[in-house]
Amino acid sequence: MEKTKKINLDFSSNLNYALLNLKKAIDEINNLEDKIYLELSKDQIIDYLNYVYAHIKCWQDSYELKNYEMIINKYSEIESIISQLELCLADYDNKFHIEGISYSIFQIGKILSNIKKESDKNGR
Repeated sequence: MEKTKKINLDFSSNLNYALLNLKKAIDEINNLEDKIYLELSKDQIIDYLNYVYAHIKCWQDSYELKNYEMIINKYSEIESIISQLELCLADYDNKFHIEGISYSIFQIGKILSNIKKESDKNGR
């Protein structure tokens, strides 16, 4: 039971970190110049940040309902978008903390992977 509490806390902590910093990034992104950042325009970055935020803010509810598949199905896309943002905003990480968001999303992925493995073991 103690292990489950730690896993739940880790999931929530990583999700809260990502959401908090995504919200800050969304608020801060308007201060960027209108130009291309490696391969994305400012408007594309805004769209991606809003898209990621909108999709992961419901992950806590899905997690608590043990609807892990909903999160897992969207995870690869979200991770890919965050990786692209991390690359495009590398020079601005102190402002947007995309590297930290990426790490939190990665940690969520590890947690989900472990839950899935455990579920597969118990289901056999």
